[in-house]
Amino acid sequence: MKSRTIAIVALASLFTGSALASVEFIPTDDSVTSNLCVTAATGNKWKFHNQIKASALDKKYVAEEMTCNGLTVSAFVDQYGKNGDSIKKYLNIQQQHIANVAHTK
Repeated sequence: MKSRTIAIVALASLFTGSALASVEFIPTDDSVTSNLCVTAATGNKWKFHNQIKASALDKKYVAEEMTCNGLTVSAFVDQYGKNGDSIKKYLNIQQQHIANVAHTK
């Protein structure tokens, strides 16, 4: 399955002398994976759960193989998401560690 690209629109506003930025996520297409990426970034764990259940995808695929803007779901919610820890905990990837192993003959 192809990775999907999500458009990120940053809107800056001034509030008491300091600039605050809010980010709005807009899927570039109507694919299941794009919509899942957007929902993951919003941090709404229950909506994310319901979207996964309604899709043909399983939670393991979303956690291990699906990408959002070229990033794993975990990295995407860490970088752009609200409540990323909740999404990662739901996907069982909160404590995931990646090991580098060399194969020799």
